Amino acid sequence: MSSLIEAWELSTGLFRDGFFSLLAAALVLPAIGTLLVLRKMPFVAVAVPGIAGSGVAFAYFIWPTIFAMAYETMDPPHTFFQNLCAFLFLALGLYWLSSRGSRERIESGAALLFVISLALAEILLLDSIYDEFSHRWLHHGHVLSILEDGRNRVIASCLILATIGIYYRRELWLTAIDREQAALSGLPERRWLLIHLSLAGIASGMIVPEIGPQAVLGLLLIPATISFPAARSLSGYAWTCSVIGVVSTLLTFWLSIVRDWPISPALLVVLAIVSLIHRVIKQRIWKTLQ
Repeated sequence: MSSLIEAWELSTGLFRDGFFSLLAAALVLPAIGTLLVLRKMPFVAVAVPGIAGSGVAFAYFIWPTIFAMAYETMDPPHTFFQNLCAFLFLALGLYWLSSRGSRERIESGAALLFVISLALAEILLLDSIYDEFSHRWLHHGHVLSILEDGRNRVIASCLILATIGIYYRRELWLTAIDREQAALSGLPERRWLLIHLSLAGIASGMIVPEIGPQAVLGLLLIPATISFPAARSLSGYAWTCSVIGVVSTLLTFWLSIVRDWPISPALLVVLAIVSLIHRVIKQRIWKTLQ
């Protein structure tokens, strides 16, 4: 009990900004991930945070070239500049993906982009003057050192995305699960595919510079993928994934503080375990009821 109290006090005290940033992301990102899983596009969920991460790596690489003072102060690039580079890379990557036509070609292209983005980010960060701390960001992010401005950006972005998702929930679900019926209802497939990709892209572009690509990838992909076989209603599927994300975040902060584990790797492991436990319990309940 004392460890729980200590973890809670540190999470809401010393690490308050990172804690609430990750909670907001954990509530929204898994629901966006369900749209990509329903479209059978898991590689897109993998690629989008990777593309945003390579954009942020590019910001670290080019910042001293644009602002010579960075050579003297060693200050990292401004968050706005990181967001700008992330969105630039995402815009190019998502436009290319959406132009590929069939789902199979989009998935293969997403896998290609992920591999290239990962390699590019590694090279850019290693070749930048910020190698000592930017290389760690590439893998683990910097959740525990997020500042108040970063927290506000993450929460505001999540609120906007949640509002859009709730307002257009019928169109988003219909175009994700039944494209023929969506087309008959006047919802063009290409336009709504781009909207789905844009939601994931906007979320990644705003959140990756704060909590890192690894955590964003895990929240987008893990709950939606593992929980899918246990889903029996679409609305319940999205809310369940969001609840899994929030519960996993709470457990992750407790484990990270008690065991001194890095946040992002711990989050991925906890997400997988909580999602799997939920899936097993739900499937056993249905078998009992049958």
